[in-house]
Amino acid sequence: MSVKHAKPNFSKSQVAETVKRLFGLTASEISSLPSYDDQNFFIDPIEGGKYVLKIMNSEDSKNPALIEVQTHAMSFLHQNGLPAQSALPNISGQLMSLGRNRQKMHNVFLIDYCDYGSQKYLVRLLTYLPGTTISKVPITPQLLYETGKMAATMDTILQEMVHPHLAVLERENFIWSLSNLPLLEPYIHLLDGNPLEKVVKSVLYQYKTSVTPKRCNFRKCINHGDFNDLNVLVQPDGRDGHRISGILDFGDMHSGYYIHELAITIMYMMIEHPKPIEVGGPVLAGGKFPSPQRS
Repeated sequence: MSVKHAKPNFSKSQVAETVKRLFGLTASEISSLPSYDDQNFFIDPIEGGKYVLKIMNSEDSKNPALIEVQTHAMSFLHQNGLPAQSALPNISGQLMSLGRNRQKMHNVFLIDYCDYGSQKYLVRLLTYLPGTTISKVPITPQLLYETGKMAATMDTILQEMVHPHLAVLERENFIWSLSNLPLLEPYIHLLDGNPLEKVVKSVLYQYKTSVTPKRCNFRKCINHGDFNDLNVLVQPDGRDGHRISGILDFGDMHSGYYIHELAITIMYMMIEHPKPIEVGGPVLAGGKFPSPQRS
């Protein structure tokens, strides 16, 4: 990974110091949690409560307006009854802290980091959501139904969200948006003769010829963008099944379409299902995603 997009590499002792200094909490337990390009830690302080300390990678830390909107979206969903995390203010009342060196200047917290030189990282303390990832439980038709319902409800609620920086979600060259699928073309050569190369080229061609011309008829919304098998938490429902207990990781949020959230949800649930072809029906039935507008 380049310095430009450096993933944090904080030790547990640095995390303990950070939590104490920024949030006034004394951690009795610290454990690392999975993350793609950020750094996440489970925090159990002696003062009570359970939290997740999220340290953003250096590149995303350069866009605090985007992180602010993501944080607001989580809180908005939580206020509307969905199991999303919310951020806790630090001792100065801020929801985010920007750090580099071990100093404090004008309410900007600076945290030491050595591996990639002098880098800044946004830090948030989030509420901890109980549960296990949906990838670790049987994917029943009922759970697929609930997953579709949750994804659709989430996007519908986010349509009502108001924030002065919503425009930052218009991520024109964001490679994880399904609106930007053609951005994958420069990477096709990496398949280098793999049988999948022909499939990928066919999918991209079909997208450009069949999907792009009709996109103006799709209903717009704000997409979570990464409603995957590791970002959905579940707990036993007491009836030999599971209910959704948490929605994680809003880092891929962007302006998109209901149909895109549906496609992403179905794809990730197919990965976990022994019979992938059986996934789409229950997800769509649960979601009742709005149909494309007719011209």
